[in-house]
Amino acid sequence: MDAAGIQAAGNRRSWSDLFGPTTCVRLAIVSALICFVYWGPIRWLLVARWIEDGNWSHGWLIPLFSLYFVYSKAPQLFATTPRPSYVGAVVLALSLAVYFTFSWVVPMGYLQAVSIVGTIFGVTLLLGGWAIVRIVWFPIVFLLLAVPLPHRIYVELTRPLREWASTAAAAIMPLFVTGLHTEAQAVVIDYLAPGGLSGQLNVEEACSGMRLMMAFVTLGVAMAYLGDRPAWQRVIMVVFCVPIAVFCNTIRVTMTGLFLITGRTELAQGTPHQLLGIAMLVLALGMFALVGYVLANLFVEVTDDAEFADV
Repeated sequence: MDAAGIQAAGNRRSWSDLFGPTTCVRLAIVSALICFVYWGPIRWLLVARWIEDGNWSHGWLIPLFSLYFVYSKAPQLFATTPRPSYVGAVVLALSLAVYFTFSWVVPMGYLQAVSIVGTIFGVTLLLGGWAIVRIVWFPIVFLLLAVPLPHRIYVELTRPLREWASTAAAAIMPLFVTGLHTEAQAVVIDYLAPGGLSGQLNVEEACSGMRLMMAFVTLGVAMAYLGDRPAWQRVIMVVFCVPIAVFCNTIRVTMTGLFLITGRTELAQGTPHQLLGIAMLVLALGMFALVGYVLANLFVEVTDDAEFADV
């Protein structure tokens, strides 16, 4: 059979051919046990936070992205023979130990949730071996983005973002309002507007840009992974997610401050304010696409297809 025939045969394989009946039964049993053991963390530490906390509402999309990533690797999976590795049993045991330790001995919700990802990795390694793990490691690791950070750590991360936004907004707003004087003090902007109107603008935690950053980083990592480009370009695109998100949030804070100072408070709250946040996400995606375009066209790989012909 030629190469095309082998490829066609590989394409006709199914998921059951990949794992085999026995492995599928084992996978079903192990999956049911994982859901049973982790039902509490899945319900209260993940799903409840995704519903109640807008900062983590993007968590719903991450498992769907991971499933799609696995689906996109179907040709490679069908061409790979699973070779179970008992190292996976060790990883599984360690992950369960972390879960039980931080559930009963030293309660810590974040590590309980993280252990779910370790358990999935261990099960995959146990049933599929290293060959399968090399293909699906990224969809598994990607699930970590769905685990909400501890509130204390989250607040500490938002603090420098809020200070940066207030400093940048204080420097930019006078460019748009003649006679406006502003001064940033940590997360508070003192202003003196024309006519003697003065006051303070406080960059709240919700305006730190952390929500935009988390959602955009998630989309950016997914787009970089799915893109057909060299690994170094993917790394650069992921790194650019942070400054792009900070830049777009600075625009949002500046515009909100201008609305408040100029008396257009109806645009700084409610639906208009939410629409402004959505617009910043669209802007961030546009800038991200521009970075990808520049990287794809800045360096052109040249190959010699043939030797120079003799003249």
